[in-house]
Amino acid sequence: MGSIRSYDDWTGNIIPDADIRSLDPEAVAALRAVYSLRNPDSGVTPETDPAIFLSKTGFLKKGKITVASAILLGKSSENLVPPSVCIRYRNTDPESAASEERIFRTPMILSVTQAVSLVKNSSVSLPGSRPRTVSSYRIETLREAVCNAIAFQDYSLGGTVDIIERERESVTIRSRGSFGQASPESFAGGRASSCSRRNAFLRSAMQRSGIVPGKCSGIRGMYLSQIYRHFPLPVFSCDDNTVSVTFFGTRFGAVPKILDSYPKTDAGIIMDLDRIYRGVRIPEKRLRILIETGFADTSGGVLSVSHIDSPVRRGSDRDSVLEFLKEGPASRSEVAEFLSARSPKSLTRAQLDTRATNILQTLRKEGKIVKISGNTKSAVYSLKDD
Repeated sequence: MGSIRSYDDWTGNIIPDADIRSLDPEAVAALRAVYSLRNPDSGVTPETDPAIFLSKTGFLKKGKITVASAILLGKSSENLVPPSVCIRYRNTDPESAASEERIFRTPMILSVTQAVSLVKNSSVSLPGSRPRTVSSYRIETLREAVCNAIAFQDYSLGGTVDIIERERESVTIRSRGSFGQASPESFAGGRASSCSRRNAFLRSAMQRSGIVPGKCSGIRGMYLSQIYRHFPLPVFSCDDNTVSVTFFGTRFGAVPKILDSYPKTDAGIIMDLDRIYRGVRIPEKRLRILIETGFADTSGGVLSVSHIDSPVRRGSDRDSVLEFLKEGPASRSEVAEFLSARSPKSLTRAQLDTRATNILQTLRKEGKIVKISGNTKSAVYSLKDD
């Protein structure tokens, strides 16, 4: 793979002597199906010339076969890319001893589905006021994680994507490279807006064809999928030129219990509780909200996650905001987040902001609180000093 180091984006290189016959027809058909599903009005049909279709989706460069098209669509028999570019599935027992291993090579668009289908899935019954049954793993989420690994990994370090299934425990998707400056959680929270620039040609083609979503929104989907199914959140690990994400197939810890009791809890609150459970620090202001709403506890001087119904979660929003302000001044956005944590309903950010503004204005007119700085949107309020 020495040629990788001679080109900033290896995936955009043209492969000499390769042509449309070097691509797997079944893989091209699968790509066309994905594209047509995402773009029903595109005019692309099974009869559309493959070269025209692949140029439209950005896999070809000046009509020539690229490394990107070879990775996703190339015939394995053509050896268009090094053998290290593959997907390796491993099933291990609780002691991490491998009991099964299989290698899947190009075309990757077919190998992803084949490899992920090996994951053992089972049904799990969720308790609560509206019991339902979910799967241990959402297969589409696993598939998306593997596609992300293909799109973002550092091919100068190899190109193998590992799917490691720990029996009745978890599935880890691992690839080589680094995540970049932004953290996975920043994408999950909608705060990050740009991804790594690695493999720009490959990623652009995968996004245009609909294989992966744009702007790293797939990472947010991974978190939301676990939250919806009341499972522990995915855990990302980025070290030693390796990036991995682990999805748990068993329900454990406090987060699933909270979701069982309060299924409409805001995703940001759930992510903060997950950080506490894993011993990761969160900002003081957000921690105060979790404690006041009864989701976090500091009994005995030890911070922990609690799903006990606290008095703050009962009673009116007005009285709860007054209790919240007893702990110190707070901005309107902090009050809105507090209301989100205690509300059993799923409200939009605009609705929460409006509710927070109305309560704060009411308390101010009653003489209970005062505005100590800022305007309506950035105002900070405090209890009135009697």
